[in-house]
Amino acid sequence: MKKIIFLTNYKNIIPQRSNEIEGLKLNIVSDVLKAEGFHCEEMTINEFVLQLNEQENIDGVYFFYTSSQYPIYKSYILDILLQIKLRGGILIPELRHFISHENKNFQELEKVRLGIKSPYGIPFGTYEEGLEALSNTSYPVVLKRATGFRSRNVKLANNTEEGKQILSKLLERNLKFNRDSLYYLYRRLKNKKHYPKRFGKIIIQEFLPNLTHDWKILVFGNCCIGGKRFVKKNDFRASGSKLYSLEQDPPDSVLSFALRNKQILECPNISMDISENQGDIQLLEYQTMHFSLLAWKSIHYFEFEDGSWKKKLITNELEYYMGLGINEHIKNLENNSI
Repeated sequence: MKKIIFLTNYKNIIPQRSNEIEGLKLNIVSDVLKAEGFHCEEMTINEFVLQLNEQENIDGVYFFYTSSQYPIYKSYILDILLQIKLRGGILIPELRHFISHENKNFQELEKVRLGIKSPYGIPFGTYEEGLEALSNTSYPVVLKRATGFRSRNVKLANNTEEGKQILSKLLERNLKFNRDSLYYLYRRLKNKKHYPKRFGKIIIQEFLPNLTHDWKILVFGNCCIGGKRFVKKNDFRASGSKLYSLEQDPPDSVLSFALRNKQILECPNISMDISENQGDIQLLEYQTMHFSLLAWKSIHYFEFEDGSWKKKLITNELEYYMGLGINEHIKNLENNSI
């Protein structure tokens, strides 16, 4: 019998929103997988670590696991996930998707690696590298920090001077004046010219003009759910606008683009921000875990059957469809390993 462990956080939940107080209804996901022959267990990360100290055998065990909005706690989770891989456990989704959560820098690199159509973006890590990138770009240009949601830390620069000001705000000073840093203060000041002015993870990205909306599309297995988000007045961002519409169904081209990229990224479930302008469709951002199950209530989903997209009524909680996505993903992993 196949075994899957739901690895939860300090509150014994797998959060699925920007805060960490609401979790997935794991009993629904578990019921779906049990019907497919899985043995399901649930435990916190701390409980799991105690089992590791007892040399628990996890070779071939699947793990559907938590992430976190808190960088230091997420770093702690990463340590545990690496141990799971080293001991033969199978992460669902795989480790690169955990790294991409709240990490637009890694997402940009993944989109390029996989050939996913997206606005051209340049990740960089220091103020000086950012200045060089700004000197070789055309304006306007979007600058965004690697972390953040609802368009926080996403800015538009219309010229180099604005770009410099945004860089200074989004990047962190390389020397913070605290108790620990005072010990190194003299050495750092003496060699100041050898250090970058500021550090961070920033993306300079191509600006897409004349966008009036984008599409928020969730894909659970082969089922797509989504709606239209309109750009805020006197702004260039649809994310965080809270201007949602379910009156218009996503075009077939957007649904097909979403499903194809979910397959390219090889994940069970995914949330995507997709731009669409006069037939030009591009992936802006994505999350394969810890994404909100929509800020509005949709009553329909779309499934590709017999060569076309079919609109169907949602008859279960969304966790049910997530469970189907996990099961399908594991079947694909097993088929590819044969």
